[in-house]
Amino acid sequence: MADKLDTSPEEEAIKDEARQFMNNLVVSSEGDDDDAATSPTAKGTEKIQAWKEFYQTKCSQQQTTTEDDGIIIMSKFWSLYDPNVTSIWTMTYDEADSNENLDETIDIVNTLVNEETMESIRDDCFGIVHTLESLELEGLWFFNGPDPELLFGANEETSWYTFAQLGPEATDLVQVAVANLLTPTDGKFNGKVIQDTKVFC
Repeated sequence: MADKLDTSPEEEAIKDEARQFMNNLVVSSEGDDDDAATSPTAKGTEKIQAWKEFYQTKCSQQQTTTEDDGIIIMSKFWSLYDPNVTSIWTMTYDEADSNENLDETIDIVNTLVNEETMESIRDDCFGIVHTLESLELEGLWFFNGPDPELLFGANEETSWYTFAQLGPEATDLVQVAVANLLTPTDGKFNGKVIQDTKVFC
């Protein structure tokens, strides 16, 4: 993110629109559970790709965002999220107690996101993984489809992690949980300083 805030009328108008979107956000109830896809779909790919294009343009590897940046980023995310064709999952490294130093812990994340086999699913998922000062690894994944199966199939390193779904309804608690990982404030997650962030985009 740029250190200097853009306070031009155009930028303020965008921020106001984003705030209004978040204030009025209501989980879509169109259709029923039978409409939910049971595997990745073309529509899901479009959603993931649209999000990744936005993220690459708007975001960087920086660990902190301003409040206004966070509002804009999250409003875009929720405008693309569709529980019928996409899903959101948290990821926690199971062997954090065995991590001995920061560099080796960061390498664990590098191994995960840079695995050659990940190229086969690049169009169908987005991930962000934080290395905390406690040497814990916490991540968020946005998938085309109802579950992380495509990631499990592409990368054996995922066996070292526990995945948990957020949602599928975008409740207030779900929105907060996603924002805490996607747009952390003050460079922290759950009160712990984020030492490094890797993105699979």
